[in-house]
Amino acid sequence: MDINKDVYTTFEAADICNANVTSIKNWIDQGELKAFRTPGGHYRIERIVLDDFLNRHGMPNPFSQREQARILLIHQEPERIGELEEEFGEQFEYDATDDAVDAVLKIGQWRPDAAVVVDGVQELDVVGLCSRVREHADLRPVHLIVVHRKEEELEVALQEAGADFTVRQDTGTAGIIEAVRRVLL
Repeated sequence: MDINKDVYTTFEAADICNANVTSIKNWIDQGELKAFRTPGGHYRIERIVLDDFLNRHGMPNPFSQREQARILLIHQEPERIGELEEEFGEQFEYDATDDAVDAVLKIGQWRPDAAVVVDGVQELDVVGLCSRVREHADLRPVHLIVVHRKEEELEVALQEAGADFTVRQDTGTAGIIEAVRRVLL
């Protein structure tokens, strides 16, 4: 099947969703999956709609698979992304920011595979960020690695908020590299 089409039949959508055609038609009837009818009365589903459906329901999404995984570094010194680039080379795409608003936008729009969030970025509530990212189904695949000061209460709060890994600041870059390895390699 050609995965790069703009419109799919219910049979193709069933293959993509790893479901049966009856489930696809039920989802359409229930309003969960938007479709249109051809003049002959057959359902067709647009790629963008199917992509959104897969993301909303946390299903494996062949449309979102990229050649390279993406790493976003949210750090007071964004130039430190070079340390990750040096370690991992060209196998990843990289971006970095030291701005809280920019960080939130990049997570939502660029959709990194891993976001390394360093506690201490001005005006960024790391616990709140983790909670909000986990509330949105389409952002759940983002691995959240939070680097924090050595406080047990903060570590517990971060884990409860949905951080995949917590790294203490005293482990330095080595701790971040190990966490990235665990979630992406």
